[in-house]
Amino acid sequence: MLEGLQGYATPALLTASTIWFLARAFGETTRLKHIPALGFSDPILSYWSALELHFDADGFMRRNWPKIKPGTKFVRIPGLIRWYVAGVGLEQFQDLTRAPDSILSNNEALDVYLHAKYTLHHEEIGDHIQVPAIQSNFNRSLGFLVPEVHDEAIAAFEGAFPLEGDEWKSFVVSPAVMKIIGQISNRALVGLPLCRNSAYIKLNIDFAVGVIIMSFVLTAVPNFLRRAVNRLTSPIPGRVKEVTAYLQPVIDARRAEKARLGDAYAPPIDLLTWLMEVAEENKRPDRDIILRMMSTNFGSIHTTSMSFTHALYSLLSRPQFIEPLRAEIEHCVQEHGWSKEAIDNMRLVDGFIKESQRVDIIGIIIGNRIAIQDTTMSDVFIPKGTMLTANVVEAHSNTAAWGSDAAEFDPYRFIKLEKETGRKIGIVSTSANSLSFGHGRHACPGRFFAAQELKLLLAHLLVNYDVKLDNKDQQRPKNMWFGMSCMPNPQARILLRKRQKN
Repeated sequence: MLEGLQGYATPALLTASTIWFLARAFGETTRLKHIPALGFSDPILSYWSALELHFDADGFMRRNWPKIKPGTKFVRIPGLIRWYVAGVGLEQFQDLTRAPDSILSNNEALDVYLHAKYTLHHEEIGDHIQVPAIQSNFNRSLGFLVPEVHDEAIAAFEGAFPLEGDEWKSFVVSPAVMKIIGQISNRALVGLPLCRNSAYIKLNIDFAVGVIIMSFVLTAVPNFLRRAVNRLTSPIPGRVKEVTAYLQPVIDARRAEKARLGDAYAPPIDLLTWLMEVAEENKRPDRDIILRMMSTNFGSIHTTSMSFTHALYSLLSRPQFIEPLRAEIEHCVQEHGWSKEAIDNMRLVDGFIKESQRVDIIGIIIGNRIAIQDTTMSDVFIPKGTMLTANVVEAHSNTAAWGSDAAEFDPYRFIKLEKETGRKIGIVSTSANSLSFGHGRHACPGRFFAAQELKLLLAHLLVNYDVKLDNKDQQRPKNMWFGMSCMPNPQARILLRKRQKN
């Protein structure tokens, strides 16, 4: 019976999808026709512009942004599925970041962008009740966690980069970095011994990849079919079951230990402890703890791995900065050991990574918000359902903000800016022109831990290893753009050996 219908189902699905997307494109273009577009404006030709952007997002933005007429406050950016509306000036960006969630919703945008209702189970955990715990407990515990993460970095590097003797050995960077980030992040998320369980770490990496893949799959079908398509094709429910098999025994063991010791119980200092407390306070089941842990792993593994790999490629293609960085790292460690204080004092390391985040962007837009009601911003009507965003390309290359050398990579840029302004400008600092961690109320809540993690990883690598690019010209591996997202080259290799000190 089903086999007989199969020949009709696929054309019918394609026809329904095409009609739905065309109707949506015409409807949204009509609602937003008062806002100028980058590229073609009408609903059909705009797909040509969307394809241009899809295959050369960075180039499309750099070619078309300067063409915006003076006085324009918002522009439309053509996506394959929808328009994105970006503010042109600082005032419009401030409108975006300051608007209350009752007008512009970060949650709704995440559901559209990642289909988080399905991929990250936001129907269950979209209230973000864990965010205050991450912000307060993580930041307060960094002094304890940094030595723990350094201990884990030693084990993680040895596992990901097995070396023998003093010979150079070639490694593909991307999978090794993801494994390292997954392991050291989970030292702070679930602690020992689970953070060293390679199968558990792989599950979380696979989950992060699965979220990205399913977000593309679900984008390709009309919204009225997404629940069914997700139920039939998504690997994520299986990942939840597999992760539960690892986390549930840990949760049960901690509860049993707390019941046995009573007031003498000293809970581990990690995210799992804090999520268990949040679940207890809000009368949530253990599944809630597990889903929030998986969601945190998605954020920590995916973006941190890309940021570190971008910074590594930028450093190895500029090897003249290796020795100045090493000198600073060794001085700080000699003074303070592998501690939070040492990491905080690594100002050149901080500046190098922040400059990499400025130049080596991971996407052309950030800070997405959905208008959940009709509103007016900077005297421009924004209809309900509009996706608003910020242009990272313009923000991070704006000569008014960064000077005439904005296109150049200068690892001393932020040290010089600190001297000029008298303000501390670290990785965690956000502004209208520094958007790697977002900005405003919805800036990444885990960025303080992520910053410590990134700096510690680079410091550990440079102090303990000699490293160089495994290519003939020692040029930075070419980034890979997929639509609006930019990934450091996943096939690039490095040469590594134990550090040979003179």
